[in-house]
Amino acid sequence: MTHKHLAHAEHIVDAFKSKLSKSGVEHVGEKHFDELSLLIESAISTAVLEEVEHAMDKVQQTLTSLRKEVEHL
Repeated sequence: MTHKHLAHAEHIVDAFKSKLSKSGVEHVGEKHFDELSLLIESAISTAVLEEVEHAMDKVQQTLTSLRKEVEHL
């Protein structure tokens, strides 16, 4: 999944680059664009992980609730 996040981050950086002038792109430099891409990829991965954890919490709550109902049968 991280590979998809990195590809998406690179796409975002490319879109950002297209908004800059040629001199702006040269001034920022490829090293900084690479760092920006990694920061974006990290942010995407963090957001996805938080949502997966939230979904797993909901699943756990549902399982706990079902277990309690079954125990009363």
